[in-house]
Order: sequence, then structure tokens, then C-alpha cells
Amino acid sequence: MIVFATCAAEPALQESDRVLAAALGARGFAVAAAPWNGPQDAFVAADAVVIRSTWDYQKTPDAFADWLARLEGRPNVFNPPAMMRANMSKRYLLDLAGKGAPLPPTMAVEPDPDAIAAAMDALGLAEAVVKPEFGATASGLSVVRREDAAGLAAAAAKMAMPGLVQALVPEITTAGETSFIFAGRAFTHAVTKRPKSGDIRCQADHGGAAALADPPDWAVAEAHRLLAMVSGDPLYARIDAVTLDGEMRLMEVELIEPELFFTYSPDAAARLAGALLERLN
Repeated sequence: MIVFATCAAEPALQESDRVLAAALGARGFAVAAAPWNGPQDAFVAADAVVIRSTWDYQKTPDAFADWLARLEGRPNVFNPPAMMRANMSKRYLLDLAGKGAPLPPTMAVEPDPDAIAAAMDALGLAEAVVKPEFGATASGLSVVRREDAAGLAAAAAKMAMPGLVQALVPEITTAGETSFIFAGRAFTHAVTKRPKSGDIRCQADHGGAAALADPPDWAVAEAHRLLAMVSGDPLYARIDAVTLDGEMRLMEVELIEPELFFTYSPDAAARLAGALLERLN
């Protein structure tokens, strides 16, 4: 039995993961869903554990990190728990920037309006995105202007923890954000997500829309280069970036519980199923 880890808030398989489960079923492997923050019997008995829709972990990051640590000594946990723990804090982006990843100007910051203002001054930003260290689906994210003291205070309160100040990439509202999905380190497909009018959040939860994309070769090569900066051996990965005019701006490297958009590309689900079974064998 292969167990897909979900969460107590949404314990069932997500639509995209049902496509992956069907691809595994076609190869003779049964799949069950179990919330990471629920009874642990299914995980104990599993032949493999695949972290999929643990979409509430950012609310209790310490508990989730402890849960991953308990899985670390077991074989057949994907992605590797140590890799996922390193990916939990968005500060990993600063490490990638140090390796040459093309981030928008970014700085770590405490949840304090004066600290946010100082970071914006240091980066030379009149407008910025502020996001908490632990977050998913744009939770805790704010767009702020340097001269708006009330907005800075509201953003600090919304963060509720240390996080990042990052230059706003306005092209995300026009070009959108492209997600490059990988099975192992092999590119499988891409999806471009666009926010609704007046927003920068691309997630469907916030009214964003997605469509299958056909990125140029240079963009796929750059996504490969960025993934190569990550140590370890991921079973799956998603590189989120804004790409335009021959340049890429990295937004996220998702290694824990990314939506993999298999409803847009069932063949890609089959490739990930094959990659998983290769590792189990």
C-alpha cells in the first residue's frame, strides 16, 4: 500500500492526486490517503509514503517538522524528509540566491513595521511583497508601499512571524507565473497561472486561473539549472517562476506538497508513477 499524506482539514485525495493514484493503480499498486496530523496507523503499515496535500502544515510548522523527523529513519518516504524540512522555511530562497538563483531583490525581516520599512529602504523599494517564513497558498502575504505606515503595520501583523520582504514583480499580473514540474529531475510539463484582475496571487483559492503551458527551451533549461542547486534526490519538484524576454525570476522551489497539475497532463502522472516504482524496486 502506498499512502499519500494529506491533512486533517482536507483528508481526501485532491483531484490531481487521484490522477496519480490511478496511474499507480494501473501498475498494480493501491493508494490510500491519510492525514499527517491524524492517526498514524496507515503510515506505519505503508510500503511507501508520498507527501502530497499536507496543506495546513504552515499553521503548526514545529509539529510538522517533528512528524517529518519521525519519518526520516524509514525507507521509501518521498520527498526525503530532510529535504522537505529544509524547504519549509522560505529562507531557503536566500540560500539559492547565494548560489546564483535569479530572485527578485529579497531580504529576511522580522514582523515589525519599522523592520519592513528598513528592508525596503535597503533594497531600494517603493513597493514590495511581504510574506511569512512559513506559508502556503499565499497565506500571510501582503503588498505594501513604503510611505503607507498603516499598511506596513497591517502587513507585520498579518505575517505573525519572521519572513521575507521581496520586490514586487508586476509582470506576474500579465505574463503570470509558470510552474515547471519534474519527476525526479526530468521535466514533465508546465502550467502557467494568472491572478484575477487586481491581485498578484495566482492560486485558485484566490481566484487565479491555470492553463497548460509550452515554455521555450531556454526556460526549461533554466528551471533544470535551478533545481540542480537543490541538494538531495527529489521524487517530485516544482519550480515557480516568472519568465519573460529571455529572463526568469524564481519565486519558489516547491518540494513538500505542491499541486502538480496532473489533471492537465495525465501522461506526466504516469511518468511520476514510473519514477516512484523504480525507487521502490
